Amino acid sequence: MLKRFTFIALIGALISVFFGAATANAATARNGVCEQGEFCLYYNSYQQGSVSDFQTSVSDYGTSQPSCYEFKGAGNGQGLCVKNEGASAWNRTSKPVTVYYNSGYGGASQTIQSGDKVNLRTGIKNENASHRIGDSGDNDGGGGGGDDSGPYPAPPNNPYPASDSRAPDASDRTQFVDDQIARLTGEQHCWVGGYRSYESSTSNHNTGNALDCTISDAIGSYPNSAQEAQGWKLARWLQQYASQLDVRYVIWDGKIWSVARSSEGWRTYNGGSSVTLGHYDHVHVSIQNLHGD
Repeated sequence: MLKRFTFIALIGALISVFFGAATANAATARNGVCEQGEFCLYYNSYQQGSVSDFQTSVSDYGTSQPSCYEFKGAGNGQGLCVKNEGASAWNRTSKPVTVYYNSGYGGASQTIQSGDKVNLRTGIKNENASHRIGDSGDNDGGGGGGDDSGPYPAPPNNPYPASDSRAPDASDRTQFVDDQIARLTGEQHCWVGGYRSYESSTSNHNTGNALDCTISDAIGSYPNSAQEAQGWKLARWLQQYASQLDVRYVIWDGKIWSVARSSEGWRTYNGGSSVTLGHYDHVHVSIQNLHGD
């Protein structure tokens, strides 16, 4: 009887050691450490800065706290939403992983093979909205609402010097941007707007040096997911070609990017909490002008 209990105890101990070791070696989901079996996005190139670790596919990273997937690890970018902020990746899963420009696994994409460490390429770097594990990039994603056309074409250089007009008329420099938006992106609902008596006479809008492009169904209403992706596509295009277009700053979806602070990426915009003041229903673009307002 003693031998029987000793044998059972020994087997139990071995089982405990085996499963204990397996548990100890298993990756911990969303803990800010890139572990074996995970796909990881980094805020900076070359796997630097804060990391966001994933064990599953994500069709939409989200754009605001507390619901978005954020960078968890220590370093630059910690706490920021991952969407449109990833610069590099490490695929520690056993399968290929494809990162997509749009939510719902749509649009331009980049596939990272198992074990690879990569910098995200132009068009995906800081323009990432979803990823799918086990996706070799040879399908359309099946998510619906994706834009398979990829990034918008590059615009020509803005030939007009800084100048003033008076709202609702656009300056020549701003009219050029409006024309390129319509020609290259297809967005047709951009305007300077009326003169704003509550703003300085030298403000961007009042001098005809700013545009608002409606993205949602109407000003005052939130965009659906496809429209949100559409807005980011336009905003990223304006950011990417800021030097050619003479863009000064862009506001969209509660975020702001400016030439003067470009190294900080997209920052939280504190213009107001409403749909319109937060710029959730329209993309705002200001053009370099005489006054710098």
